[in-house]
Amino acid sequence: MYSKFYVIIVFIFSCIYYHANAKANFDMVFTNCTCFSEDPEEMLSRLKCGLSKSVKRPSFNIELQFQKPVIKFFVNMRIVLPRRQGADFTLFNLSGIDGCSLLSNKNQIAFIQLGRKHMDRFSNVPKRCPWPKDVSYYIRGFRADMAAMPAFNFESDMNLWFDLVVNHHKLIRGFIQSKVQRRRSHKNAAGED
Repeated sequence: MYSKFYVIIVFIFSCIYYHANAKANFDMVFTNCTCFSEDPEEMLSRLKCGLSKSVKRPSFNIELQFQKPVIKFFVNMRIVLPRRQGADFTLFNLSGIDGCSLLSNKNQIAFIQLGRKHMDRFSNVPKRCPWPKDVSYYIRGFRADMAAMPAFNFESDMNLWFDLVVNHHKLIRGFIQSKVQRRRSHKNAAGED
């Protein structure tokens, strides 16, 4: 009886070890970050999006500043895994998310909570509304923490579209393109040359 129990425990720990190492062997590499504004009410005084200059592991940066306070806003987000054949796989497609609730991390699905918690390390985005005017808000040097993600073992491109909607206008529209790819070990890279 003890030997069966021992085998089950060893099997469980080996599965956990495999999944932990599988995630540790993957990186998310950002390849594009763009945004533009539709600002008929002239709320924005600054908007800048782009990638860092790091060749090894680029991160993305978004900076913005408002000339008027933002009392209430909504967010649209869509993440798609493009496929070479067949229809693209939509990981999630959320529209009309109350931005104030999103900031305070209330009533959210786990994936969004995870993203917000991780983003806090790289940004000064407030946790409540309203957003005062003349304050420079940013997300700088954002890098995905693959160890915090649910277990997976795949490589794929990943596209994220987002909108920040204020007063029924898509004030900011953005696109972030990335790749989830297996990390190359130094031994493997040397062997391929």
